[in-house]
Amino acid sequence: MKTFKRTMLRVFFAVEVCVFVGVYLFGPGGLQAMVQLEKENKQLDAEIVQLQAEVDQWRQNIALWESDDFYKEKVAREQLQMAKAGDEIFYLED
Repeated sequence: MKTFKRTMLRVFFAVEVCVFVGVYLFGPGGLQAMVQLEKENKQLDAEIVQLQAEVDQWRQNIALWESDDFYKEKVAREQLQMAKAGDEIFYLED
């Protein structure tokens, strides 16, 4: 009887260790989830850097717009397709 109890305790302990390892590695808060979250965190950091560069570019454009009249004219001509009075306009067909 004593050996049966000892054997059952060992089996129970082995099952408990297996369950613990399974939950530790593959559970919702396990190592696999942490690795995935770390990967997503790196992607978001890269996106933040890219968006910060874009914001800096927009700030430079705003500063140019506020300080440089030539830049305003350039934007009006190129992006808004505007012209000054007296300019000749040529339309090219494809």
